[in-house]
Amino acid sequence: MKGISKVDVTGKRILVRVDLNSTVIDEEVQMTPKIKEHSKTLDELADRGAEVVAISHQGRPGGKDFLHLKQHAQLMEDFLNRNINFVKSVCDKKAIEEINNLNRGEILLLDNVRMHEDELKDVSPAEHGNSELVKKLSEVCDIYANDAFSVCHRNQASITGFPQVVDSYVGPLLEEELEALERLDHPREPVHFVLGGNKPEDAVNVIYKMLEKNEMDLALLGGAVGEVFLQVSGLNLGSKGYDLGGLKQRIQYLIENYRDNLVLPKDVAYEEDSERKEIPVEKLPASRKIYDIGMETVEDFKERLGEAETVVMNGPLGNIEYEVFRKPTEEILKAISDMDKFTLVGGGDTSKFIDDIGFDLEKDFSHVSLAGGAFISYLSGEKLPGIEALK
Repeated sequence: MKGISKVDVTGKRILVRVDLNSTVIDEEVQMTPKIKEHSKTLDELADRGAEVVAISHQGRPGGKDFLHLKQHAQLMEDFLNRNINFVKSVCDKKAIEEINNLNRGEILLLDNVRMHEDELKDVSPAEHGNSELVKKLSEVCDIYANDAFSVCHRNQASITGFPQVVDSYVGPLLEEELEALERLDHPREPVHFVLGGNKPEDAVNVIYKMLEKNEMDLALLGGAVGEVFLQVSGLNLGSKGYDLGGLKQRIQYLIENYRDNLVLPKDVAYEEDSERKEIPVEKLPASRKIYDIGMETVEDFKERLGEAETVVMNGPLGNIEYEVFRKPTEEILKAISDMDKFTLVGGGDTSKFIDDIGFDLEKDFSHVSLAGGAFISYLSGEKLPGIEALK
């Protein structure tokens, strides 16, 4: 794979796949690390004399967050303090005109690529390369760069189609993500993972792969991940019980074969009368729904993290949407940021949370990945279509 950073882009028209997909509250797009970091890439390319065309998505068709990208263009403009042109189309006549009118050092953001029917078609990368979307845009751009690791686990036209028909490169942000992840191929040991979030199946895939290949020493489990392991261990979660289906057998296998490598919560937190209450796991079920790990668990996790040489964290350890359930995740992140070790933190929710509470994404951790699904897919050993297309 070739990095765009090493290419002379002066006078070149570059189509850059970025990921501006962000949280939407009351139809208002929120500023996120994704918007900030991808804006820096576009800014750098424009400063190097390129004509920059950016393409991204927001939400899924039918969802409340499925919006045009005009707000994103304004957020980028405010962040960079430079003009960001926006066209409310993807590849129709108006979009092509706007692209052809670009000058060196200018940036144009196309509209939500998922508003074009070709983007989400279930076809092969080769067929994506033959789509109207890819044909029209590749005809008016000299080169393509993928800067969005967070979408690389998807086979979609704007991700796998363009590399079939136009010179394609790795963007600086994607290059940085891959370099950080490749450090896990030969890490300093012991390697400790902190896994949370609300997608237990994804975490189980990572744990299974890492333990089977002896690439992980400890998995510290919180969030829904910790809860399902507690449930399969025989504890009653009350109203928070999960219907696990086939996932139960995989978790049982991990508990039976790798129990010493799994660190489960010692206590959990719930809400009662608008207050945070904690309960040891032996006394479950709680009278209310579980929302977080408890502070005894936090201290246990901190002690174990102190023994690690490499730390990987993915997903919050509780329901961080609520102020009262933020402290454990904050404290573990603070403990990780204080370590003079290799620290890799990933997950879309986690990276936004880190930014929101004032951590410096570039200084406080070795690397913060902006990806969620792609980060997990990579750790699970899966091949990522967006990466394969660039090879």
